[in-house]
Amino acid sequence: MFSDLVQRSVDRPLSMLRACMSGVILAAMLVSGSVWAGWQDPLQSPAMPTERAHRNLLLDVVRADNRLVAVGTHGHIIVSDDHGLSWQQARVPVTATLTAVHFPSGQYGWAVGHDGVILHSNDGGLNWTKQFDGYVANDAIVAAAQKRLQLAEARLEQARLDDDPLAIEDAEMRLENAIFGLDDAQYDASTGSTKPFLDVWFYDARRGFALGAYGMIFHTQDGGQTWEDASARLPNPDRLHLNAITVVGAQSLVIVGEMGLFVRSDDLGENWHQQMSPYDGSLFGLVSHDDHQLLFGLRGHVFRSDDGGIQWQELQTGSEQSLFGGFVGRKNTLLVGNGGSVVFFDAELGKPRSLILEGRQPYAAVVEARNGDYVLVGEAGVKRLNAQGDLLDQHISMAAGDF
Repeated sequence: MFSDLVQRSVDRPLSMLRACMSGVILAAMLVSGSVWAGWQDPLQSPAMPTERAHRNLLLDVVRADNRLVAVGTHGHIIVSDDHGLSWQQARVPVTATLTAVHFPSGQYGWAVGHDGVILHSNDGGLNWTKQFDGYVANDAIVAAAQKRLQLAEARLEQARLDDDPLAIEDAEMRLENAIFGLDDAQYDASTGSTKPFLDVWFYDARRGFALGAYGMIFHTQDGGQTWEDASARLPNPDRLHLNAITVVGAQSLVIVGEMGLFVRSDDLGENWHQQMSPYDGSLFGLVSHDDHQLLFGLRGHVFRSDDGGIQWQELQTGSEQSLFGGFVGRKNTLLVGNGGSVVFFDAELGKPRSLILEGRQPYAAVVEARNGDYVLVGEAGVKRLNAQGDLLDQHISMAAGDF
């Protein structure tokens, strides 16, 4: 079923990438409350302790210094201090599906997910607090759309006073777009907290971005105490889904998404410009090492650049499975995806070698542990690989919860 969902997501999937993996259809949030007898708001219900959190759906895994942190369904966040062999469940205030996590340092981390939720930890991922959710996001998006409408009206009025036909035509187009934008924002707000965040990235403990479905992107400069709608900065008038954000170099950021969306900022997100994309299907991520970059997406498409992302060449990896996550390790770079697909590259992001892991379960993310093994997460929870690509058979355990 998951494979079918991904393969059908060529043109405009509802929630793309990790939201698709969780099997959650956004429209389901619109069902009458009478159908959901006993339903509890996932934004108000803390994650329950379970000894199976490491075996359930997990959608991202990262390193926070020596610790591994993974996030997934039912608000589950688990941490490991022994290279992924044993895991401990964190305290999380929501049961919303979590799609991505990022730690700019070993102590400070952020996780995002469905219902527009943003969580923060200041103790290495053991305890989390909610900073933001879809209701607050909707209010911010509507307020920003109203401001853009006011600016467009003022621009048109000035153009008419100047009696400039070209300026009037441009201002009328901007006003029309602003009206449509406000209508869309108000409609989205009326449906509730339905849009998921799909990725999060922080430069340090204060500056960061959270982004996701339908062009939603927010920026903070105070560690998440306040979040600002940053969608107007991006050249994304069709509100295409934003699947991933990646740092390349010292101050450059890349966002990739639906229908080949590929935008870049060279000033840590203040200004963005559209970059030529080598593919018009959905892109799910980018990894880089020096000037070498790998761009990956739907149906196994992988592109390599050796000049910092200016020119791209498609690679034949031997896999046609959609690829969702990647990690640049010390000796190898790995991409992982649907159907148990894993693609190994050498240290220079070359010489691809594709393999299919036993069970053919989809994987969403991969990270290299400190001991050189690789930890993968996906539909079946946590799996471990050695540097040769062999599944490790050591028993992965879950510590008993204390809450």
